[in-house]
Amino acid sequence: MNQSNHESKNVSSCSAGCSRRQFMLASAGMVAAANLPIYGRSAIDQSLLSELEIKNKVRVGKMYVGIPTPGWPMHQVDLKAEVNRYEQEMSKLNEKLADIEFVDGGLVTNQNELAKAKEKFKDVTGILVLHLTLGTGGLISGLFDLNKPVMIFTMPYCGHEWHIVPSWQKEGKLVDIVPSSQFADIADAVKPFRAIQRLRETKILHVNYGEADPAYCNSIKEKFGTEIITIKLPELQKAYEEASESEVLADAERWIKEAEKIVEPNKEDIMKGARMYIAIKNLMKNYNAQAITMNCLGMQLMERNMGYPCLAFVRLNNVLLAGVCEADLKSTMTQLLFTYLVGRTGFVTDPMFDLSNSTILHAHCVAATQMKGPDTEPSPYIVRTHLEDNRGVSLQVKMPVGEKVTMARLIGTDKLLYSTGDAIDSPLEERGCRSKLIVKVDNIDNFLYNWSCGLHRVIFYGDHTRDVERYCRLMGIKILREDKDDLRQVEGLEWDPHVHA
Repeated sequence: MNQSNHESKNVSSCSAGCSRRQFMLASAGMVAAANLPIYGRSAIDQSLLSELEIKNKVRVGKMYVGIPTPGWPMHQVDLKAEVNRYEQEMSKLNEKLADIEFVDGGLVTNQNELAKAKEKFKDVTGILVLHLTLGTGGLISGLFDLNKPVMIFTMPYCGHEWHIVPSWQKEGKLVDIVPSSQFADIADAVKPFRAIQRLRETKILHVNYGEADPAYCNSIKEKFGTEIITIKLPELQKAYEEASESEVLADAERWIKEAEKIVEPNKEDIMKGARMYIAIKNLMKNYNAQAITMNCLGMQLMERNMGYPCLAFVRLNNVLLAGVCEADLKSTMTQLLFTYLVGRTGFVTDPMFDLSNSTILHAHCVAATQMKGPDTEPSPYIVRTHLEDNRGVSLQVKMPVGEKVTMARLIGTDKLLYSTGDAIDSPLEERGCRSKLIVKVDNIDNFLYNWSCGLHRVIFYGDHTRDVERYCRLMGIKILREDKDDLRQVEGLEWDPHVHA
């Protein structure tokens, strides 16, 4: 779409709901973002990602296991031919495995070859075992003393080692299995390793008056390796004041140009939101951080003549970094876990229930416009104020519907509240936070009477149950199904009787 079409769209939209001042703003001829593509990562977004993303490759040990006369898949097996076949198929997955560095342990048929492979695997994040034949259980179990997570990929007819995996898991071994006839599922098999390593390398900025809870920060660091760094208000103010005027103007003009409509905010309001984005981007770059969560309302940013971080968080979430409201570290960790595991950003929400149609209405004033990934078509948005105080700038996003979604929240380091549902509507109503998603669920009464651990939950597009179960088994995290389990007797959940994030 060319610039003049964008201008016409904004002028037309403003005639239905904008003030005269906004009408003049929308028709002013913004040029900074004139060459942006309709969807996908723009050069601007790609630059942000390249500045802040973690660039280390995920180190994964890779080992084939088989014996030449196994019985299954047949009496005799040409193991070298099998390895070549797998390697050819895996070469077709290069795009999905671009950030993976395989450490090759080769073909292992006996204990001596296993010992040589194990020497190579000492500094990998996890080990992928490509299962070729029956009779290899002892070779696989020989990896467990490395205390590395092991993922087995097995195709039909290769053998029956799959049936001893649950026994290993019951013994506490870090092992899981992906049985599939599709070579493409090898990319799914290594997803947990990606999430494990990326969380180890991630830094989160916590912006608030006071320090983040040291006990929580230490437990997160010990379990996941993620570092939480507290930034106080004066440092944020300094970054805000020092933001480049040209960058601020370009970002503000881009928001204006791409909006379906502008309702309450004027150009100065949008400039303040854009200035906060540039400030946050610079802070994250200074600390080499990949995520930020901020006490948005509690720090009285409006009274200090600053902008809210809503626009900044959308920018970050659209490129699979993380911007999370209300200094909510639990939701931040949840969003990062899913982002690294399944490549989707999260929508942190304040849920409400409607028993009449078995739905949960999720609402908040920050929703990414590319909830399904950076290379997908963005959702349309309207530029609005933050609803609860009718100040600043946020987006009202018309989110995708007709799809499965996942709802989750990581509690502490060893529990994950989890459920799935169907996104059926994204209403543009004036009540409740600006962006909304209505999700139809099963067993809604179970949700209502099981609810604990604060208000917030995080929504992700897609049903990610298998990926999440594999990751949680390897990381010692218990999945608690809010739609199915009785959570009232579960130790370690929070039942404080007041409204909090």
